[in-house]
Parts: sequence; structure tokens; C-alpha cells
Amino acid sequence: MDVVTFGRALGELTVDDIRSIARDLLAASVSPADQVAVTRSVLVIEQALRRTNRRPNAATAALTAATVVQQVAQRAHLSLPDKDVTRVARAAAQLARGLVVEDDPLAARAVRCLGTGWHRLP
Repeated sequence: MDVVTFGRALGELTVDDIRSIARDLLAASVSPADQVAVTRSVLVIEQALRRTNRRPNAATAALTAATVVQQVAQRAHLSLPDKDVTRVARAAAQLARGLVVEDDPLAARAVRCLGTGWHRLP
């Protein structure tokens, strides 16, 4: 999946989808090993972004992804801040950053790690 397709899919979420994804994301990072894997993935993506000079693109993608999740919640008249919306928006931002450099083999592996919990995405 590329970053544009990911953004479109985020826009199709419902509040129920956000709640389900938030539960899945939480379940995917229960153990300390899971948390270490996520941290490593974020660092690998950051290194790839720096190496390829794509940090500005990644910042734009991350902001857009988080904003789309928040807009879905606002359209549903959900009061923000909301813990599930925050969890999904932050995770979407991190995943979007990785999708910017998914053509890098190490970053692609990191994106797969960060993609855990997103199987409900439309």
C-alpha cells in the first residue's frame, strides 16, 4: 500500500473502525518485546528518511494521516480528545512516515511491523 492509498482508506473509516483499530493496535503492543520492535521500526524509518532526504515528505504525510483520522471523528460529532482517536491518529502518522520510504528494504520491514493492527482498514 502506498501513502496515498493509505490516506484514502483512512478517510473511509467510521468511528467503529477507529475503535476497533485502536483495540487491535493496543493488543499488538502489549509485551515489552512488541514495544521494542515498534521503537526499532520507528528508528529504522527515521534513518531511511534522513538517508533519502524525505523527512519533509514524511512530515506532510504524517500530518495528513493524523488529520484525516481526526476529521472522521469530528464528522461523527465525537468529542475530542478521545483516547482511541488519539491512538489511531498517532499510529497512522507513524505508518504514513514509513510508507514514504517503503521502497527501502529495511524500512519496508519496519512498515510491516508498524502495520500490525491495521487489518481492519478498508
